[in-house]
Amino acid sequence: MTELSEDNLLNHLATQHGHFEKKRTTSFKSDKDSEERRTPTQRGSAKLKRISSSAKSAHSLSSIEDKFSALSTLIQDRLLITEFPGRNSAAGRINDDDAFEEEFPDETPPSGRVTKEGDYDTDLEMDYDDWLHAEKILIEEDKTGERKYIDICNKTGVIPVSYFVRHIQNKEFEMKYHGLGPLGAKAIALPLRVNIEGNWIESQGAIYLAQMLANNIYLTELHLAENKIGNDGAKAISEMLLKNDMIHTVDLSGNDIDDNGAEVICSTLMKNTTIKHVYLSKNSFEERAAISFKHVLLHNESLDTIDLSWNHIRTRGASAIAEGLQENFGLKTINLAMNGFSLMGSEAIGKAIKQNRTLRSLDISHNRIPQDGAKHIAKGLSENDGLQELKIGSNPLGSEGPLNILQAIEKNDICTVTELDLSNVLVTEEFQELQDKLEKDRILTVTHGGIAGELYNIQSITFDPLHDFRKNPVGMLRDIAKEAGYRMIDLFKDFDKDGNSYISKDEFVMGIKRAGMQVSVRQIEVIMEKLDTNKDGCVDYAELIAAERELRRNKLEQNNPKLDRKNSQLV
Repeated sequence: MTELSEDNLLNHLATQHGHFEKKRTTSFKSDKDSEERRTPTQRGSAKLKRISSSAKSAHSLSSIEDKFSALSTLIQDRLLITEFPGRNSAAGRINDDDAFEEEFPDETPPSGRVTKEGDYDTDLEMDYDDWLHAEKILIEEDKTGERKYIDICNKTGVIPVSYFVRHIQNKEFEMKYHGLGPLGAKAIALPLRVNIEGNWIESQGAIYLAQMLANNIYLTELHLAENKIGNDGAKAISEMLLKNDMIHTVDLSGNDIDDNGAEVICSTLMKNTTIKHVYLSKNSFEERAAISFKHVLLHNESLDTIDLSWNHIRTRGASAIAEGLQENFGLKTINLAMNGFSLMGSEAIGKAIKQNRTLRSLDISHNRIPQDGAKHIAKGLSENDGLQELKIGSNPLGSEGPLNILQAIEKNDICTVTELDLSNVLVTEEFQELQDKLEKDRILTVTHGGIAGELYNIQSITFDPLHDFRKNPVGMLRDIAKEAGYRMIDLFKDFDKDGNSYISKDEFVMGIKRAGMQVSVRQIEVIMEKLDTNKDGCVDYAELIAAERELRRNKLEQNNPKLDRKNSQLV
C-alpha cells in the first residue's frame, strides 16, 4: 500500500487546485512542525474516522476553499489516520474501523468518495456538482422542514412566519389567525403539523394543502375552520382524504360550503373509514346536504363524532338526518344545535333515539322545538338505553315539555342519561321537586333557566339568549374591548386592515378573534345591525363615532335624570 504523508496529501490537492497551494501550505506547515512526526507502517489502512457532529458535512461546503479548510482541520485533528506502531490494539481505533466497515459492507462506498485503488477514503474525488448545489442538498436533506419552509417562502414571495419556524419541530401546536392567505398555506403545507384555523387560505390555499397532504403519513388532524375555502376547497380536501388514510379528525367549520360541497364531502365519508371526527358547523347546509348526510349515517359505521350545528337544516332536512341516525350504528356524538328542527324535526329525532343504541351525546338546542316536540323526545327517551347527554336548551318547550322529558328519564329503568341541559328554559316547581329526587337517587345533573313564578304564562314565552345583549350591544362591546385592553377607536383601526375606513362583517369577525375577545357570531351580527345605520353591510368611521356619542349621551342621562337630551343641559 502506498503511504501518503501529510505533505504528499497537500501536494496532491495543490496540484488540482494550484491557486490555493501557496496560501494553504504555509499555514499548514506552521501547525504541522509544532507536533511530533509519526511514520505510518505498511500494515495500516487509511480509513476515515467518524467525524463529530460539530464538523461540517461534505454537502455543506460550497466552495473549494471551504473544502480545503475542512480537510486541513481533519488532518490537524488526526481524523485521517493510519495504524501506528504499538497502537494497533487501541479500542477506540478498532471500534471506529469496525463501525465504518459495517456501514459499507460491500466495500463500495458512496460515489466519489474512494480512489480507484481503494487506498484512501477521502472526499478529494467528490463531484463538483455537490459543491455547486450544496444549498439544494441541504434543503433536500432537511429533516425539520425549516429549510423547506424558508425556501418555498422565498420562491413565492411570502414573508416567513417566525412563530411557525420557532415551533416547527414541536409535536403539536396551534397557529390560529395568523393571516396566512393562499400562498402562506402553500408554504406551510410542506412541513405541516399544525392547526391553521382562521387564516383565510381560501379555495386556492386548500388546493395547495390537499396536494401536499395526499401522501402525508404523519398528519392525523386537519383543522381548517374559518378559512373561506368554499366548495372548491372542500372538493380538494375531500379528494385528498380518499388517498390519505392517516387523518382521523377533520374540521371544516365556517368555510362557506353549501349543499354542493356537502355532497362531495359525504361521498368521501362513504368510502373513508379512517376518519372518526368531522366538524362542519357554521356552513350553509340545507335539505339536499341533509339527505347526503343521511346516507353517510346509514352506511358509515366508523364515524365517532359529527358536528352539523349552525347550518340551515330545517324540518325535512332534520327528518332526513333523524332517519339516518335511527339506523346508524357507531356514532357517539352528534351536534345539531342552531338549525330549525321545529315540531316535524323533533318528532323524527324522538323516533331516532328510541331505536338508536350507540349514540352517547345529542345536542338539539336552539332548534325552535315546541312543547309537543318535547313530548316526542320524551317518548324516545322512555325506551333509550344508550344516551348519556341530552342538550335541548334554548327551545320554547312550554311548561310541560321539560317535565315530560324528566319523567321519561325517571320511568326508564335502563336509562343512562347523566346530563340534561335545559339552559334558558323555565321549569315548574313540580319539575324542580322531581329533579331533586332523581339527583339523590341516581347520577344525574340537570341545568335549566330557573323556576317560573305563578304569575307567568310560560306557555307563550319564547326565549332570546341575546336579550340582555340586544339592550345595549355597543356598550357591551366597549366593555369587552376594555377588558381586552382596547378602545373603540383602536378596534376600528385594527379591524380595518385594508385602510378604506370601512369594516365588513368578515373583517369584524376576524378582528374580534385576533383580539382574543369572547364575542359570538350572533353577538357580532347584533353589533353590526346596531352600528350599520345606512344598512350597506359595513360600518364606517362616521357610524362608529355616532354610536360612541350616543353611548356616552345615554350614560350621561342615566347618571343625570334631569338632563335635557336636546340641549344636553340639566333642567
